[in-house]
Amino acid sequence: MDEQQIGEKLESIRKNMKIFDSIVHVEPNNEDGQMKFYLSKNQKEIVQELLDFFRSLNWQIALNSYKKLELDDNSSYDNKGCGTPVKVRSCKEEHGDKTYFGILIGDIALTLHASIDGEDNLKVSNSMYNPAIFVPELNEVVFGCGSWWSEIEDESELNKLITDESIQNVWYVKMLKGLSNSK
Repeated sequence: MDEQQIGEKLESIRKNMKIFDSIVHVEPNNEDGQMKFYLSKNQKEIVQELLDFFRSLNWQIALNSYKKLELDDNSSYDNKGCGTPVKVRSCKEEHGDKTYFGILIGDIALTLHASIDGEDNLKVSNSMYNPAIFVPELNEVVFGCGSWWSEIEDESELNKLITDESIQNVWYVKMLKGLSNSK
């Protein structure tokens, strides 16, 4: 589709857009008292026309046509602190409010980031590193972003639990609460 054809198609669609002044029809549903929302038949046709038009533009990137795949040299794993004993309280409901003993595995990339550069090279890199903690009692790995945790410096810290009160006393939790209360 050339530039003129795209312009003509957009103009055709634009002329029909007046129909969208009241895009969603609302009427009470007598069966349950709830409101019923719907598009008219003409509005549905225009929405379909828009979808078909966007599909015809073929704005999809064909990932199999890249010239070169470049993988990030950085590992998806950083073993900094690996083996460090920690105490951890998971945010998962099924784990409850219990403080568990854990072993820090290290920072693991949670996601991949992909981009295509100006020369059609696909570049893939690791991103969003987060501490991974193995919790023997659960036989699971818990991530730092899904828990409250801290390193165990010495034996005296083994009995110190991570409680709701200790979480509420973390400096950034206090700051966020202060910000939300000031609104």
